[in-house]
Amino acid sequence: MSKRSTLWKEKFEGLALSIRWTYQSSHFLTILVLIVSVLGGLITIVEPYLFKKIIDALIGNNNFSSSESFAFGILGILIIYGVARMIQSIFWDVTSMIRRVHALRIEREVMHSLMANVSSLDLVYFEDPKYYNTLSRATGNIWRIVEVFWQLTFLIGEIVSIIVIVGALLVFDWRIVFIVLAGAIPSIILVMKTAEVQWSGFTAASPIFRHAQYYRSLLTESPEAIKEIKSFGLRDFFLKKFKGLFNGFIHSQDSAAKKQLKWYIIVSIVEGGLSVFAAWLVVQSYIQKEISIGDVTFLWALLFQFASHVRWMVRLLGEANIHATFITPIVKTLHFSPSIKSPERPERFPPTLRSGIELKNVSFKYRRAKKFTLKNISLHVKPGESIALVGENGSGKTTLVKILCRLYDATRGNVLIDGKDIKKYSLKDISEHIGIIFQDFMKYEALIEENIGYGHILHNKKKGRIVDAAKKSGALDFIKELDKKFKTQIGKKIKDDGIELSGGQWQKVALARAFFKDAQILILDEPTAAVDARAEYALFKRFQHISKNKTTFLISHRFSTVRMADRIIVLEKGMIAEEGSHEQLLKKNGIYAKLFKLQAKGYK
Repeated sequence: MSKRSTLWKEKFEGLALSIRWTYQSSHFLTILVLIVSVLGGLITIVEPYLFKKIIDALIGNNNFSSSESFAFGILGILIIYGVARMIQSIFWDVTSMIRRVHALRIEREVMHSLMANVSSLDLVYFEDPKYYNTLSRATGNIWRIVEVFWQLTFLIGEIVSIIVIVGALLVFDWRIVFIVLAGAIPSIILVMKTAEVQWSGFTAASPIFRHAQYYRSLLTESPEAIKEIKSFGLRDFFLKKFKGLFNGFIHSQDSAAKKQLKWYIIVSIVEGGLSVFAAWLVVQSYIQKEISIGDVTFLWALLFQFASHVRWMVRLLGEANIHATFITPIVKTLHFSPSIKSPERPERFPPTLRSGIELKNVSFKYRRAKKFTLKNISLHVKPGESIALVGENGSGKTTLVKILCRLYDATRGNVLIDGKDIKKYSLKDISEHIGIIFQDFMKYEALIEENIGYGHILHNKKKGRIVDAAKKSGALDFIKELDKKFKTQIGKKIKDDGIELSGGQWQKVALARAFFKDAQILILDEPTAAVDARAEYALFKRFQHISKNKTTFLISHRFSTVRMADRIIVLEKGMIAEEGSHEQLLKKNGIYAKLFKLQAKGYK
């Protein structure tokens, strides 16, 4: 299938999604606005027809006072005209009111659907620039879903008006209908082409625009960045970068606009010429005494109305087409599906590990990467054993634990839990039995007790468990000093009375979150990177108690920490280079011993 046909297929699917989401958000409001749009289109012809009746009456009887019936007839027509105008005004106001109250419901429906789908995707989607570009475009164009439906409803009203007018013109002269319709065709073709030109310009410039937006976020939304920008004097440099990138984006849009302007001029000349020709046919019929002056007024009004409605229809069609084009990333995003799924009939996860965890020849390569991050990792971890993963940055430590959590699936090889492939267990059970804290843990804008309770949402109301987890991580020491204790709001984005935590305090809260889950498998990725030496010592004094009867994986660059593990695995270039206890590895005098002595030398 060609790119153009694929784009049209996705546009129609986007339109169908817009209508479906709109209807799901409120059946009553959707039907009501459609009825109002159709009725509004039907009364279009009333106004010019009433003018015809009035003019014919006036020309046919010049003695205004000769007949009371004449006066009452004119008055009746004017009353009908006034009622028609009031109905049109009411329809417009009703439509505007419905749009206002309906828009939020539609946005809720769209956001919920998109969030539900995106949050189910594998981690690799968010780490692949190609997929991430599509995700960014999708979330940035959600507002168009609301717009495209309203463009379609207004379009329905305009189409009904055009059908009514064309029907009236057909009664008079089919040639006029042919002329006015011929004048509308170039405009329709142009607006369809315009959407494609704008979309191609947008997609070509999208990476540039995203790059520019990155600098905008650095200078306006990131307190962490502002500190460095001020310290290193980067403000003017980033401003220049932003302006240069945005200028490139503007240039691509200007080129598209110039191309469109040329065609707009040509189309306007064609439309204007055909409209004059149609009007002349009406005048010619009057000269030949085939119609009355009222008919001339009526037909000219219809021609002008037709031109106006066609212009609006073409504009609405063009805008709907543009919106439909720009919501194609949403369609693509909804087609994304996770490759990591729970089996249809999952095995029951062992409540207590018996044979432990085994990796058999596990290799892993990131999507579109040329080299493997992990190569032929084979490792057996006994129940209750604590394992430390050591190695330089990029050696594959974090990737390995993500595979253990089934955030990734191994490219080759197998991960076994109690002798069964990890893929046989449900994702929910894996999450339930594995607790993890990453180095780049989340800092939720919420109460402290909520931040900790997110570790196991089903038990987040159990205050005793929350306090116990905070005690294990060392967070309780500073929480007790706060005025609202566990009810303290962290962060100021949601509530003004929120407080900011230091890096070390945040890490203790995140550790408490992992401990709160109380899972039998515990993974700690650099758990003490942001805490001071005293806090680290206090934490690992309790480490053996915390990890009792748990299988623990620990990633750390601090050898004072890793030496407490039962076994140390040294990774180098994605492979296991050494393994053993601290003492055994020092005796080998290999990579571990070299790194340990290098770090120890720094403390002397």
